[in-house]
Amino acid sequence: MASANWGLCKDCEWWQTEPEAKISNSTMGLCSEEDLQPFLLRVSGNSGCTQYSPGEPARAAGSSAAPPAV
Repeated sequence: MASANWGLCKDCEWWQTEPEAKISNSTMGLCSEEDLQPFLLRVSGNSGCTQYSPGEPARAAGSSAAPPAV
């Protein structure tokens, strides 16, 4: 069964990407959701999960690095 809270990272307030990055399906960024922060989860804009919270993605230098710089 699909979750009502599921959504794409590129439309989520927990997704953090580079300051000048264009938001797209292939843009890489860091998931900053509180429970997932310890994992330094690097995801694309086309990724999604059940921790989705609609909003404008955050911007911070190093967010798309592998591993993400925090």
